[in-house]
Amino acid sequence: MKKLISVIASGFLMLTASALSPTGAGTAAETDAFSAATAAGRYTAEDVRALQDFLLGKETEDLTDKPYDLNGDEVWDVFDLCLMKGEVQKNSAPEPDNSTIVVYFSRTGNTEKIAEYLIDITGADSYVIEAAVPYTDEDIEYNNSTCRANQEQNDKTVRPEIAQPIASLDSYDTVFLGYPIWWGQEPRIIDTFLERYDFSDKTVIPFCTSGSSGISTSERNIAALVPIGKQLTGKRFAASAKKEDVKAWYDSLEIKSK
Repeated sequence: MKKLISVIASGFLMLTASALSPTGAGTAAETDAFSAATAAGRYTAEDVRALQDFLLGKETEDLTDKPYDLNGDEVWDVFDLCLMKGEVQKNSAPEPDNSTIVVYFSRTGNTEKIAEYLIDITGADSYVIEAAVPYTDEDIEYNNSTCRANQEQNDKTVRPEIAQPIASLDSYDTVFLGYPIWWGQEPRIIDTFLERYDFSDKTVIPFCTSGSSGISTSERNIAALVPIGKQLTGKRFAASAKKEDVKAWYDSLEIKSK
């Protein structure tokens, strides 16, 4: 049975993975053991927390059979923790996707949250659509028939001005387009954005947030507004959606890079 050493001094936990890397401080055997242990990328953030709690002497679940001896010295210590943290960070960081951009408009922050999840998952570039005249709380008071949002949504010709339009989308093959649902449709400022650029050779993927309304009407509006190379079926998210929900949707998409 492996020897388990609990390191109580929290100062040790501030050591960095680079300072304790196999190439800098370990033997060739330790390097080989680390490579074998991490080859499958099997460690998660939960493993990091479990090992850290153990090293700090905190109560944990039964860890006896866990493969936490990353450098093969039959000891669980801060060296293993740092190696594990480095492996988790390396495996969780997406490769930058320079052919994809996440574009979104968000007034209350719900769509922004989903967009940020998507940006983290994909490593894509991003652009925030902001109104030249920002929307106030009164502007989106839907129970008031004369509020700005209601007037705009009732007139399909309205095109609210965008504060700082992105110069070009030419370098992108795929555009994720996010927005809240206003009266069952996309906000008119989304139409402003769509009419400004050429999407005839791009893949456009809508996503939205709403309390109850679906995305289908806005998808039809978008498809009818401008020529689009390929428009994939979008997704409506509730304000309570988690990153795991966005990841599951993203993984289900059939996106082919040029």
